[in-house]
Amino acid sequence: MSQKVQASFFDAKGVAFVGYSKRHAAYSAEIRKEFEARGSTVYPVNPASGPYDVEVMGSVADIPGSPELAVVITNKSRNDEILSALAAKGVKRVVFGSKVSADSATLERCASLGMEGVVVCPLQAIGGGFHRFHGWLSGVPKVPVARA
Repeated sequence: MSQKVQASFFDAKGVAFVGYSKRHAAYSAEIRKEFEARGSTVYPVNPASGPYDVEVMGSVADIPGSPELAVVITNKSRNDEILSALAAKGVKRVVFGSKVSADSATLERCASLGMEGVVVCPLQAIGGGFHRFHGWLSGVPKVPVARA
């Protein structure tokens, strides 16, 4: 269910990362670090207590300001609650990590809330190695790192 996505979709000063995981700590940290390497401030969110490798917020409401982009890597059973919270924060674009996180109804809900939603592993666009190779096979454009 990966989609072809414009590289600019991932450009964001602020990124809400909903579902930042201690169970999949390496994967979560890799996504966070790739966004940070592009100059984004990442706001990890998970209501479960730690330990985590960074400070994690308990809810989307705890995020300061209005991030333009959200990465959602959760089970889709929580999407109504999550999408409502993201829309209330002013998020405009949402990346769902896989079909476990979203389906066509989820993407329709995004649109109804004024957000553009896509289903694609974020590391296929912003990562390297195997993830980037898989992205190349799937037609996901590589998002270059901005150089100062």
